[in-house]
Amino acid sequence: MQKYVILQFLEEVYEGDEFMATNWPQHVTIAANFVVDWKGERVFEKLSALLATRRPITTTAGDDEYFGPQQQVHVTVLEMNPELASLHNDIINLLRGVGATFDEPQYLEAGYRAHSTIQKHARLHKGDAVRIQALTVVDMFPHNDIRQRRVLQTIKLTGGN
Repeated sequence: MQKYVILQFLEEVYEGDEFMATNWPQHVTIAANFVVDWKGERVFEKLSALLATRRPITTTAGDDEYFGPQQQVHVTVLEMNPELASLHNDIINLLRGVGATFDEPQYLEAGYRAHSTIQKHARLHKGDAVRIQALTVVDMFPHNDIRQRRVLQTIKLTGGN
């Protein structure tokens, strides 16, 4: 089975776009690396139904920090408001309910810290507003190539609109 992530891109991307693992567009990860039977479990349909009930969320960029085992990943941490925490938790619960397994479960739910990795070409600054309004599923190994990423599907948060 393939690995996936679910995230909010902060740059314009389109379904079918591919990019190198070393050159991600700026984004906020909502559900990090997981394995699931995507088609067999009808995950897209279930995720679409969940997100149809959710309104877009606005949060704010906070301080820069370093994540990773050697503190090597430079990120801007986002304000964890109740709506963002709820969105993350609901997606994780949905994925667990369809048999997903996660690479790093310690960073889920209470361990989740929304952030945007500082890219060579883009970054958030403290105080920037960040809008979570359309979540995208990314294939982490398209064409069985660990160096590539592929944008699969984007689902808008449309609840109450």
